[in-house]
Amino acid sequence: MKHRTKKFLAISMALAVVAASAFLALASIIATRPQSASAAGISSITDYAVPGGDPWGTAFDSSGRVWVAVPGCDLAPSCPNMTPPGKLALFDPTSHSWVTTVSLPTGYGQPTFVAVDHTGKVWFTMPVTNAIGMYDPTSTAVSQWPVPTTSAGPWGIAVDPAGTIWFTEHYVNKISSFNPSSHTFHEIATPATNSQPYGITTDASGNIWFTENIDAVALIGEYTTDGILKEYKIRNTATGGTGLTPHLITIDPDGNPWWSEGFVGSIGTLKVASSQPGTNNGVTEYQYNSSGGSHTSGIGAGKQGLIWFDDSLKNTLGSFPIGGGSFSLTKSPGDHPHDGLNVDSQNSVWFDEEFANKLGEAIPSSATPTPTATVAPGTTLGTDTFQRANQSHWGTASGGQTWGADANNQSVFSISGNTGHVTNTGATSYSAVLGSSTSDAEVSAT
Repeated sequence: MKHRTKKFLAISMALAVVAASAFLALASIIATRPQSASAAGISSITDYAVPGGDPWGTAFDSSGRVWVAVPGCDLAPSCPNMTPPGKLALFDPTSHSWVTTVSLPTGYGQPTFVAVDHTGKVWFTMPVTNAIGMYDPTSTAVSQWPVPTTSAGPWGIAVDPAGTIWFTEHYVNKISSFNPSSHTFHEIATPATNSQPYGITTDASGNIWFTENIDAVALIGEYTTDGILKEYKIRNTATGGTGLTPHLITIDPDGNPWWSEGFVGSIGTLKVASSQPGTNNGVTEYQYNSSGGSHTSGIGAGKQGLIWFDDSLKNTLGSFPIGGGSFSLTKSPGDHPHDGLNVDSQNSVWFDEEFANKLGEAIPSSATPTPTATVAPGTTLGTDTFQRANQSHWGTASGGQTWGADANNQSVFSISGNTGHVTNTGATSYSAVLGSSTSDAEVSAT
């Protein structure tokens, strides 16, 4: 499909896409990233009762609907022996209703975390039965595969740009990949034998980032596309007994990881450009609570330049500017907001309230843009020819910059035939972000 060149004048300089046709194909593009923002509060929170008990992880499909893992038990770290198989449930924000509930068959376990691949298939971990599973919404078939290591405890899960499934093995100090085509696993052990990997995610280049959860270890791990395992300290001092338990992990639009820090009332980030394995170079921690009684659990990067997180013991939602600044905190209406926090393409913050058996939706109040740097006329802020291998998401642009916002976390974005594709999702809008921020600039797409 060939399109004539289109030019847009924009203030925020994000490429906003409404996929109303079969698909949008771009052969080249020049775009910029949106302005960063000050911390934002929440204008409203709505709770929706979940069709099951103890909701846990969440993920979005290409239409912006929310898949929720519903184990039916509080994994601490396992479930009672007689706990029946759990459920997967799909919530539609447009109709404000649950449109699909999948009760897992006999022989399956309790799903804990979920991830959606670029074809719409829903992948999930079942730590109690030591397996990963997949639900195909098209055929309604459910499949599962046992993890090779006994009692591995598959936990956090993610899908990389190539469609490979990655998950942590919480009980045996490993991470693993799973090839959906060959149905083969590749397990990687951490050097520490008590690391208990927890959260996991992937950056636009396909590098895998994960947390090592025990405070005596307290590391951030990276498994590169070259097959190299790197580990980064959060602190140079001893962390045993401190309660520093890195939990969930996310990637901001600049490609830097952020993580929640468990019992120390903090979030942390690693500036990759300044990082050095074996040190805490490039690491910054930000504390919002120093009085104890905290557990920072879920974390996600939003479109307004904010990191969102929740605290399951304080029943709190919070935001913090990616560029630094102050926290904004809001009470959760339900009990125990936990590991299911995610930010959708419309910047709504979704989170599970595990002990209230509810899914929450928080609408942020308007963020205040920070001043942007002046850029000389004629300066190219970002460019991409899309001349690279077919892949999920848009990945790294030809100019060397990483696409941000929805282009690297929504399955509607892909590369095929040396063009950037956005598949049809009706009237849902998405943002693709590239380059440094400015105002009164031109975006050209071909």
